[in-house]
Amino acid sequence: MKILQLIDVPWDSGLAHYALVLAEGLKKNGHQVFVSAVPGGKPWMKARRLGLRTVPLATLKGLNPLRHFLKEHKIDLVNAHTGSTHSLAVASALGQGVAVVRTRADARGVQKRVGSWFLYKHTQRVITAAEYIRQAYVKALQIAPKKIVTVYQGVSLPDFEGTPLPEETVLGIVARLDPVKGHRYLLEALHLLKDIYPKVRLRIIGQEENIKQRELRGMAERLRMENRVSFEGFQTQVPRVMAGCSIGVIASTGSEAVSRAAVEWMAAGRPVVATRVGCLPEIVKDGETGFLADPKDAPSLARALAVMLHDPTRTAAMGKAARQRAEKLFGIPRFVEETLSVYKDALAEIRRS
Repeated sequence: MKILQLIDVPWDSGLAHYALVLAEGLKKNGHQVFVSAVPGGKPWMKARRLGLRTVPLATLKGLNPLRHFLKEHKIDLVNAHTGSTHSLAVASALGQGVAVVRTRADARGVQKRVGSWFLYKHTQRVITAAEYIRQAYVKALQIAPKKIVTVYQGVSLPDFEGTPLPEETVLGIVARLDPVKGHRYLLEALHLLKDIYPKVRLRIIGQEENIKQRELRGMAERLRMENRVSFEGFQTQVPRVMAGCSIGVIASTGSEAVSRAAVEWMAAGRPVVATRVGCLPEIVKDGETGFLADPKDAPSLARALAVMLHDPTRTAAMGKAARQRAEKLFGIPRFVEETLSVYKDALAEIRRS
C-alpha cells in the first residue's frame, strides 16, 4: 500500500508522535510511506531520522502539486492528522480514487463546523486515539459509528524491558513543565505525605515550556522538600529514567488525548497514579495497574499514592499487571495491524464508490 501521512504541527507533540510511530511501523511492515510535514519542523526532522520519505506540506491555495504527487506516486490513501490537513487531504483526493482517513489524536473538543458534512462525506474512515474521542465524534457529528474506529497508540515494548524496582521508593513524572501537567498538585500531594513516608523521593523529568524549573524549585523549597525532589530536565533515555523509578505519576489537569507517558510507564512495568482526564481512565485500570485520582486535587493524588506506598508487594504486582496490559494492548505490531485494518476498509469503500 502507498500511504501519505499529513502532519502540519511544527513540534513533537503527542499527535505527531502517534503519526510518526505509525508511519515507521507501516514502513517496517512493507508499505511505502511518505510524510508530508513543515520543512525544518520537529516532525519533519524526526521523520527523516527514521528514514521516512518526506514531502513539503502543501496548502489549499497551492493544491495542484499535491494532486499531481498523489497521481504520480499512485498513492492509495491519505491519512490526515489535524483539522487543516483533513481539508487538504479531501481537496487533493477528490476524483482521484484515493481514500481519506482522518486521525484524531488531540484533546480539543470535537465540534460541528461549517463544511464538516462535506469533509466527512468524502472521508472514508475516522481513527480516534481513544474511545472518549470516538464517542464525542458520534455525538457531535452524527457519523455512522462503524466508520469511526479507536486505535490506541503503540510503543516499542523491547525498549522498556522490565527491571526490578529500586530499593528506595522513587516517584517519577515525565512531562514537559507546563501548568496542564499538574506538577504543583503532585508537589502538594508529596508534601501531604512527607511525614508518613519521609524517605520517598520524586524525580521530575521534562523540558521547560510554560513553567520555569526555578518556579517549581521555589515551590519545593517553600514546602521544605527541596532535598526530596530532583529536577532532571529533558532526558533522551526515557526507558532508563523509568527503570529508576518505582511508580509513575501523571498529574495532568487536562489534555492527555494520547498519553505516551502512561503507556511507557506500563511498558516499563511500573504502576501508574494518574488523574481522570482524557484517555487516562481507558489506559490505567483503576485498582489493577494503578490508581486514578481527581485532577487539580492534591489530597486525591496523595490518597492514591498512599495506597501504593503502604503496600510495596501490591505495588510490585500492579507493575507486573501494567506490563502485561501494555503487551496486550499497546505494542507497535498491534497498533499497525489495527490501523491497516481501517485502511483496508477505507480503500474498499472508495473502490466501491
